[in-house]
Amino acid sequence: MNDEGIAKVKELWGAQVGTWRVGRGVHWLEHPKVQERINLKVVGEPGPDRYQYFVRKYLAGRLPVERALTLGCGAGEFERGMTQYGFCREHEAIDLAEGAIEKAKEQARAEGLTHISYRVADLNELTLPAGRFDVIFGISSVHHVAALERLYEQIAGALKPGGLFFMDEFVGPSQYQFTEAQLREVNEQLRVMPPVLKRSVTRQDEIKPPVVRPTLEQMNAVDPSEAIRSAEIIPLLSRYFDVLEVKGQGGSLLHLLLEDIAGNFDQENGGSLDYLQRLFQLEDRLIAEGALQDDFATIVARKRSA
Repeated sequence: MNDEGIAKVKELWGAQVGTWRVGRGVHWLEHPKVQERINLKVVGEPGPDRYQYFVRKYLAGRLPVERALTLGCGAGEFERGMTQYGFCREHEAIDLAEGAIEKAKEQARAEGLTHISYRVADLNELTLPAGRFDVIFGISSVHHVAALERLYEQIAGALKPGGLFFMDEFVGPSQYQFTEAQLREVNEQLRVMPPVLKRSVTRQDEIKPPVVRPTLEQMNAVDPSEAIRSAEIIPLLSRYFDVLEVKGQGGSLLHLLLEDIAGNFDQENGGSLDYLQRLFQLEDRLIAEGALQDDFATIVARKRSA
């Protein structure tokens, strides 16, 4: 990515600091029922979220670990959230957007979390010290990386023996080049949806239009890093790590369908949560039949023994 592209990404994600949150209802991941669904798919039982699951399954009896790293930390919600588990003695975190890092530092100071440190860095050009970290996290950030091979090499080298790499990521079509079958299913569900449920959350006087595949020119104009090599995240992983598990989260239908209308599915809209549950079941069936795939996944990998 050239300097102009980097500047565009910094500006975009710096401006979005603090805007994503569960309950806002613009993006699919902001709906609490979607988060419950994803946690259930990853964990296999109701209750714990996928981060608790990771800590309990892979780090039981080892907490606090000495040192962790978050790649693409945004405003630092993840690092602050992990403190509830007594997770680590030192938690480093990096992001490309200066605005996000400043907000993260401010919030950590306000909460007295002196074990968390933040700095600006580009994941495409990252150089990490060897054998430093017990755990490295990629939370909705690795799908923005073009230099995947370099990043994986750096992560593998920076982990201690037996160290873990946890990702919670978009792993669907690179640069959102969704298939015709996927778009057809999304738009059919949108067509038959009651108008009250497909009213735009951000533009209340508009109805959500049919979903179209963006051109590469459109993707690069808005965010040249978005899903730049997302379809390669899982296939490349086994070259550098032992892949312990890949838990699909779905999203191939719901991600596109619920964009800008997720907030309409609530208790005040009679029957809307039942309708949402039927969409969950439909996506599960289409994935099980092979008509769609999981576009999002939780992934746990381990540093490969020498």
